[in-house]
Amino acid sequence: MVSLGAYALSAAALVIVFIVSGRGRRRALPLPPSPTSLPFIGNYLSLPTKLPWVTYANWCKTFQSDMISINVFGESTVIVDSKKAAKELFERRSAKYSDRPPHAILELTGWDFNTAFIPYSDKWRARRRLLHETLHSIAALAYRPLQRTKVHEMLGRLHSDPDDFVSHVYSLAASIAMSVSYGDIADKGQSNKFLNIAQEANETLWIIALPGAFVVNTFPFLQHLPSWLPGMGFKSLAQQCRRLITDMRNVPWAFVKQGMVDNPASPSMASKLMNNLEQTEDEDDAVQAAKDVCAVTYTAGTDTTVSAMLSSILGLLLHPDVQDRAHQEIDSMIGRHRLPTYEDRSKLPYVEAIYREVLRWHPVLPLSVTRAVFEDDIYEGYFIPKGTYILANSMTRDTADYPEPESFKPERFLMPDGTLNDDNMQIAFGLGRRVCVGQHLADSTAWMMIVSVLAVFRLIPAKDEDGNDITAKVEYTSGLISHPLPFKCVFEPRNKEAEILLAQLRDPETANQL
Repeated sequence: MVSLGAYALSAAALVIVFIVSGRGRRRALPLPPSPTSLPFIGNYLSLPTKLPWVTYANWCKTFQSDMISINVFGESTVIVDSKKAAKELFERRSAKYSDRPPHAILELTGWDFNTAFIPYSDKWRARRRLLHETLHSIAALAYRPLQRTKVHEMLGRLHSDPDDFVSHVYSLAASIAMSVSYGDIADKGQSNKFLNIAQEANETLWIIALPGAFVVNTFPFLQHLPSWLPGMGFKSLAQQCRRLITDMRNVPWAFVKQGMVDNPASPSMASKLMNNLEQTEDEDDAVQAAKDVCAVTYTAGTDTTVSAMLSSILGLLLHPDVQDRAHQEIDSMIGRHRLPTYEDRSKLPYVEAIYREVLRWHPVLPLSVTRAVFEDDIYEGYFIPKGTYILANSMTRDTADYPEPESFKPERFLMPDGTLNDDNMQIAFGLGRRVCVGQHLADSTAWMMIVSVLAVFRLIPAKDEDGNDITAKVEYTSGLISHPLPFKCVFEPRNKEAEILLAQLRDPETANQL
């Protein structure tokens, strides 16, 4: 007669065999295809330094795969190059794909406070909750009067000083982000100081956040070596950036706390969070979390929105036929004697299609922020080990969903009867648990800017010294957030009624009645 202990031993052996054989099968599966690598350094010498998303897309085409893997000094990164794969992994399997990898350079520079880079943890959840409470779809409605006023101010500047349109667009995005975070600051000199600090810090962020940008991320021990050694240039960058970020998180917060805000009743994330802190027991942690989310809102919200708005200007400039159709729709549904409002959005499907095409044509983040895999996984016969870095590449330029992705075609978002299809370009704001929490604010700012510019201006090419048109080029920067390279554009009032509307904007009392 077999003892109970023997049965237990046999069962345990079977479980071990099952586990070991399962792991063996998983390990027998290949990683996604990869370019030829070298011993030890892997694909390090092949990493693209400019427009990396283009190189990654070409590699995926070469391997006829919707994902590839690259190896750098023993660390694997998987690049996902299709919307289908991205949705499966980042949405349906979000529990496995919502972490962030450690990056020594982020900690050294102080950027590890940014919610976008914090690993999936209690610290991340606390900040995410605060952001959601102040920026969710209903809360964001409170900022619409502010957004509309700021857009109208920008229209006046475009009319009086069109050559400096890039600065006007930046001022629009920055002033909205600043006001949402800290309210309307009476001292404009202080406001400009805060924005300059944020802009300087942002210029470093979108470089250091790119995969493979700094070898210290792979070899953290380098941060302990003397600064005078070759290759230690990241240390001086880190010191400069940390000073900027310390000011960025603390100075505007202190300014608001001291009551130096002209209109404390205006919607302000900082003032709301300060009121809530009075009921908080763990004040130190709560205050730091509040400072962090305010700083994130006014820094991250600026660069991303500017990129989308400049892309809209470039796309419209290059496609006068798109402008003509939008003008006809606006004249038909709204008329020429007032500026559009948010309530008009559902009446303007073609303008909405333009906005969606802007998000798709040249996405603000051509490469997503890098994620880390929580546990081993298998997708389409490929093995994705725990700890692998993973990021989505150009999801909005997937030829399976968007034929001729280089072309600017708003009609791809319309049904044959002229109504909108069900592709609302939500994917442009990310997927799963890492979706952009400020998407509602960014969405309404960008839409209002596009429809307002179309209501009063015709965008035409600038002229050279000989009177010939200067053709704008579709060229973009290589940072994590990609911007159009400088181009010239003329903002011409499109009719007499537009001239009257623009003249009214210079009179605040009249403008408030529009």
